[in-house]
Amino acid sequence: MLDKREITELVANYEANRELGDFICFDADVYRQLIEHYLLQESFDLALELTDQAISHYSYSADFLIRKAEILIQTDRENSALDILEYAESFAPGELDIILLRAEALSYLKLHSEAHEELNKAPLDLDDANQAEVHFVRALIFENSQDYEAMFESLRQAAQHDPNFKGGMEKLWSSVQHTRRYSESLSLHEQLIDENPYSSVAWHNLGMTHICLGNFEEALEALEFAYLSDPQFEKAYRERAELAYALQRFALAREIYEEMATHFSAEDAELQLRLGQCYLEMEQHELARTHLRKCIALDQHQDEAFFALGQLFFQENKWFDAQHFFTQAIKINTEREEYHAALAEAYIASNDLELAEIHLNEATDLAPEESKYWLMLAQLLIETDRANEALEIFDLAEETAVGVELIYGRIACLFELGQRQEALLELGFALEDEPDYYYSLFGFMPQLEKDAEVIAMIRYHMKM
Repeated sequence: MLDKREITELVANYEANRELGDFICFDADVYRQLIEHYLLQESFDLALELTDQAISHYSYSADFLIRKAEILIQTDRENSALDILEYAESFAPGELDIILLRAEALSYLKLHSEAHEELNKAPLDLDDANQAEVHFVRALIFENSQDYEAMFESLRQAAQHDPNFKGGMEKLWSSVQHTRRYSESLSLHEQLIDENPYSSVAWHNLGMTHICLGNFEEALEALEFAYLSDPQFEKAYRERAELAYALQRFALAREIYEEMATHFSAEDAELQLRLGQCYLEMEQHELARTHLRKCIALDQHQDEAFFALGQLFFQENKWFDAQHFFTQAIKINTEREEYHAALAEAYIASNDLELAEIHLNEATDLAPEESKYWLMLAQLLIETDRANEALEIFDLAEETAVGVELIYGRIACLFELGQRQEALLELGFALEDEPDYYYSLFGFMPQLEKDAEVIAMIRYHMKM
């Protein structure tokens, strides 16, 4: 088995000779490693070219014919794969890999019954690893026919035969998501871990199941065990970090992302973005700035990094810098309503109210179901002595958004417009239904805190 350096040298040598039109005959194992290298790089044409060379040099072996069929299936050329498998069978009749690949190809061609029949040809006296392979391909057939319940059952059997079969375990989680059989997933993965405590994918699947069940602490623990079992399991690090961030455990998320930078590559724009966001939430602005700028240096189309820099400058009361970075984020992605709302706030802070209104209108257009953007727009209109327009905004908002604050905002508009009796009547109804949100009225009109009649009504309803 060649090490990483030897494979790198071999690839460089092969590609140099290929450019010159010279083709070298390699040992069979070297062909296998070169083919695997190009498959990992998703260079399917080069992998196929090498496979054909190997077939020409080892013409009486089924191994490379089977490999070629596998690559053809990966590249959606199932009919060609079936032809190759038929030829391979003449050298290796009854070969399990041929049966499995033929069943898989037939399934992708939507010939599901024929695929099941082909799979039924598999020998009965198989070891656990091969039994797992058969159940895995059976699950693929069920997946392609959208029978997700049967898919789950087949993958359950595959996992019980071989919990170290990574492809089967990864597909098992997909079937759990389709069927929402989270309780069964929990007991199954706990059983698998009891039998094999170092199964990293089983720990990952258990963690993801806990997330779906709302057991977040257990999920954090399981995902940690996933990458402790396999320090190269990047997905487990990322899932745990994302969960920690969502739970506002920013120090923990930052710690995990730093581990990822050590184990993998720090030259990862997404990773630098997440680190910057963590430091921003932790109010460590210089570190946040460093990571966010590094993210942009790695990928100039990272709108979230520009947005986060805008948030950072906004927190520092540097309105024009904030406006610049929010604008850059919007240039990259015009469909994020929160970007427009943040830019509007920056414009309000610098008293550029016309531009603020434009972007708040954009936010309500993009997310008409979000009450907070309607409230921001109405507040701006009230503060610029346009209560009539604000009242129209509340009427529009009621068509698409829900929220108690919208009701109290509308009442504030009525007070502002001098329609006191109607405002008091609607305030009474609001206090009967949602008394705990009365404070939002004062957010629109602070002066109502000194209105004796309003305060009396609130006190009366809060005592009921």
